[in-house]
Amino acid sequence: MLPLRAIFRGPRVCLRAPRASDAPRIVEIRARSREFLRPWVPVPGPDEFDVTLARARIQRDRRDIRADRHYRFCMTLGEAGPVIGRVALSQVFRGIFQNAYLGYWIDVEHHGRGLTTEGVRLALDVAFREIGLHRVQAAIMPHNAASLGVARKCGFRQEGRAERYLQIAGQWQDHLLFAITAEDWVDLPR
Repeated sequence: MLPLRAIFRGPRVCLRAPRASDAPRIVEIRARSREFLRPWVPVPGPDEFDVTLARARIQRDRRDIRADRHYRFCMTLGEAGPVIGRVALSQVFRGIFQNAYLGYWIDVEHHGRGLTTEGVRLALDVAFREIGLHRVQAAIMPHNAASLGVARKCGFRQEGRAERYLQIAGQWQDHLLFAITAEDWVDLPR
């Protein structure tokens, strides 16, 4: 089991479990980044913009980590820096699959600096070395150049295309399907 106090450090960013005290910052980021994220994320729920509801969501996120269901990490600038986004390993499947789905977003103020790529690399390291997954999948809209770049820089391979796969921004969107396995991860140069 992954301890809730664990911090995973990269050169510029860290990943850690969310804390109740993160709720105001997460709500602030989502509000400031609303238009930037609108084309890429599902229609936001009320917990995206309300601190009390965000705290409740964080408590669910922490229970999900303890239960090995979902790992929704906060991405911070350094160990003591502010939250700048989230990286998630969701819908963890065990048994013969050992898989999770990757998702992420970043504050518009930190977009385009390679920080998301660093956060995703950390999450993959956690997935394969700490959590013991065999496979991580990602679904990315074909016109999301930034996310396609992150996936490719992190060693994901494209495995297919799913038409009308997810409802994003209120519309059913086609997605390109990507995956990486533990064997791929070990063989990637760092």
